[in-house]
Formats: sequence, C-alpha cells, structure tokens
Amino acid sequence: MLDQKIENSKEIIDKAILDFKPKAVVMMISGGDDSLTAYHVSKLLGINFSMVIHGHTGTGIRETLDFVNLTMSTQREKLIISSAGSAYADYVMKKGFFGKGLKAHSYAFHLLKMSGFRKTVAKDLRKGKHNFSVLYINGARRDESLNRSKNMISPYKIDPNCSNNIWVNILHNWSKHDCIDFLDGSGIKRNPVAINLCRSGECMCGTTQSVGDRTEASFFYPVWGQWLDHLEKQVIKKFPWKWGHPISNSYLMEAKGQLPIFSEFAPMCSSCLKTNEKIKI
Repeated sequence: MLDQKIENSKEIIDKAILDFKPKAVVMMISGGDDSLTAYHVSKLLGINFSMVIHGHTGTGIRETLDFVNLTMSTQREKLIISSAGSAYADYVMKKGFFGKGLKAHSYAFHLLKMSGFRKTVAKDLRKGKHNFSVLYINGARRDESLNRSKNMISPYKIDPNCSNNIWVNILHNWSKHDCIDFLDGSGIKRNPVAINLCRSGECMCGTTQSVGDRTEASFFYPVWGQWLDHLEKQVIKKFPWKWGHPISNSYLMEAKGQLPIFSEFAPMCSSCLKTNEKIKI
C-alpha cells in the first residue's frame, strides 16, 4: 500500500519538474507529521532542495521550532527560518484577534507566513532574476479536511501573485494513517508536539483551533499557555472577543474592513483543519 503511495508521489513530482522546469526546489516544513513525511518521501525519491523553509509565526509552540532546527541540522539541510517577528502581537493589539474560520485563517496565513516565504525566496534564491520558477514542496493532503477534499483537486497550485511560484502537494493522495505508518516503519523520529497535540503546533493563531485545543496545548506546554494568557488579557481590554472566538458582530458592523484583504490562496497549514471538521465562516 505504501509502495503505491510513494509511486504516486513520484508521479506528482516528476510531472511538476517536467511541466514547470523549476530553477529551484524548496521544501516547506512545519514540523508536523505531514511535512515530515513529505520531506523524507522527497529524499527517498532523490530530490535535492535548494533550501528548507520553516515559518516561525510567533504564535506557536517553541518545542516545534527546536525540533525542526535539530532535525534539519541532523540532515545537513540549508534551513531558513522565515520569521514573522512580532507581527501577530502587533496586529492583535491594534485590531483584535483574527476571529474564527477559513477567511480569518487566510488573513493570518498571509500575514504570518506567505509574505515571509515570498521575501525569503526572492532574497536568497531569485536575487532579482526573472522567469525563475520555484517548486514549493509541502505536505498538504486532500483528505485533511472537508474544505481540502472539495477544493484541492489538483496537487499543483500556482501562486496568484507570482506565477513562478508553484506549490506541489507531494502527499496529495496520502492519508494520515499512511504518514504515520511511513514514519514509524522507517524509524523516523516524530515531533513530540505533533504526537501530543495531533498538529504541528507551529501556528496557534486561534483561527482554526478550539478552546479545547488551547487547554490541551497549555497543559503540555505551559510556557505557551502563559504567553497567550498574558497577550489575551491585554487585547480584550480594547476588543471584546478572545483568542479562538469569532469577532463580535457589533464590532464588525462598526468597523468594517478591520481585517486586511488577501486572496484565499493558502497552500500550507495542512494540520489546521481536522478531517471532516466543519468551520463556520
């Protein structure tokens, strides 16, 4: 069964290289089981990366960043940390938490990840060169959520803001069980955060996590919980909704446009939405 999945992954990446003729291949790694599987499957298929990028959102569990650093150091990969710095705290102190649902998630994704990814590749790979196509290999899977099963038909997505950025879902047709079986069967060390929380913990912005997720994360990682508690106390002095809650309707009526306008292009965050979870927008 896994042999068939690996062969399917090979077909996906072979077609991407043939069709898009990339000048560089970048591996996106969150530290979760899916991206870790995508990385090791890619290496098994003989893919060499120009760099590996990890998005440090400023909202996540510190232990995940540590895991990624150690893992990529062991593998001797060129790891670039694309850091959002204080963007999250600055934003929520100015405009309140992002709210809940897919649209809120898209805003957070672009602020905390996508803009940084584009800048990193432009600075460290393209360096002003034109017609420089880049493949971004990631671990997004079609069966990860209802949203993905409906909308993620193709394993290839072209960045609407840069047609030379092509995102490749090398695990497009894999299941979560396939990923775990591959990692365990290969003796690959998994991120303890992913084991404890069933998500990478790399982004805990509150747009797709529940209050229960927060309680669980705070239990295992109290430093993260204390950070969020402190930030939330400051934010709700100005804005009447908490982390992981929808933006209040009264505020939306009074302050339309408080969220920036981004496209809904969000090719990563494969662990943000659990399978069959329905999220109201």
